[in-house]
Amino acid sequence: MKIGIIADTHDNITAIQKAVHFFNTQTLKYVIHAGDYVAPFSLKELMKLKARFLGIFGNNDGERRGLLGVCKDIHEPPYDVILDSKHIIVTHMLESLSKRSKMNTDVIISAHTHVPEIKQGNPLYINPGECCGWLNGKSTVMMLDLETLRPEIIDLSTVSFR
Repeated sequence: MKIGIIADTHDNITAIQKAVHFFNTQTLKYVIHAGDYVAPFSLKELMKLKARFLGIFGNNDGERRGLLGVCKDIHEPPYDVILDSKHIIVTHMLESLSKRSKMNTDVIISAHTHVPEIKQGNPLYINPGECCGWLNGKSTVMMLDLETLRPEIIDLSTVSFR
């Protein structure tokens, strides 16, 4: 099973639309958002995904009630989910995790730093970077094959959209 991973969209509608378009060209079961949508209007764009959406709140998501009005599948971090027999923890900030929560975990998805990162190991740590592109100028998302646990960082500026 392949999943898409996105975070730190920060109301950048153009970047969100690119990410949705890219994800919709892939064969994905889920797209996981690791927080910081900011406002409900930008979350509406993510509801155009063909894959099932699952998200958590970030530290810049002040309109939680409004966000939940658009999508009920947004949770408080850290959030545990089992997909394709893999235990995944989704959090916005790694600091929120305890040592105990990392035990028996296959994948930890985080965000907040706006920097894409992959740390191989057990668990596999991944951060898709920022979709918005506000801080480092790169709009990135990630794909993860849960069978092989191989992550891939996608720079949306290098993807052609026809």
